[in-house]
Amino acid sequence: MRFAPAARVVTAVCLALPLAAQPGGATPDQPDQQPAGPTQPAPAVAAKFERFAFGFRIRTLPVQPLSVMRDDSLMSTTFADRTAYDVNAGTNSRSPSVGGGPSLELRLTRRVRLTGEALFHRLRYERTFDRYSGTDDPATGNDERSHLSITERTKGRLWDFPLLAHYRGLSSTGALSHVWLAAGVAVRSISEIRTSNEIRNPDGSGSSDYLAAQPSRRNLLGAVIGVGLRFIDEFNIKITPEIRYTRWSGATFAAGTTRSPKGQLEISIGFTR
Repeated sequence: MRFAPAARVVTAVCLALPLAAQPGGATPDQPDQQPAGPTQPAPAVAAKFERFAFGFRIRTLPVQPLSVMRDDSLMSTTFADRTAYDVNAGTNSRSPSVGGGPSLELRLTRRVRLTGEALFHRLRYERTFDRYSGTDDPATGNDERSHLSITERTKGRLWDFPLLAHYRGLSSTGALSHVWLAAGVAVRSISEIRTSNEIRNPDGSGSSDYLAAQPSRRNLLGAVIGVGLRFIDEFNIKITPEIRYTRWSGATFAAGTTRSPKGQLEISIGFTR
């Protein structure tokens, strides 16, 4: 028929109209896609409250008169039964300047922390005692006086247990936000004292013993103040360089020239996480 081609065109157009009316131009083989809605922000995650932090602290005692033992010497002359006795005595510290131990922090408020530490330090000193009696003949090159000599070598273990309140941040921003102030108390205890004594008598004979030196105070209480800085890196490691001064209630050793300082100055750095 003459109008068959035109009829076929009309039929094709009618069938295509329902398909074009589908949203997004979807075809029967493709499911309808809903338009994307506005993006919702992710819920905020509350910051974790960090109550404890563990680590360690390394310290050095750079000033020898304000460390665990100081150098001292004494010279004296006495007379008894018309005999002169000259005494030369001295104590030299051989203690290492570096010590340290574990550290624990307890967060009290956003800026205040309670810090407890157990810091080990090795004590070591050498004491000499020389006593001369009688008269020396100046016409000879030898010393004719009677000579008694004692050399004492002592070692021990010192433990300091400071308990400090730390305040961080004199300002919320800037350099002052890193300032780290400290104040508190400390307990000192000495243990494992070992001593060797070498004695040389005036007649030339000698002897030795291992009687441990007796401390004046085995346990001491002290007051501590300190100032330093506090930084936190990207791994949440707290780095706290600090200077502290401790005033002890007494001296661990206080006999003759062997005297422990009552004041202690230390420089330290702590790492906690």
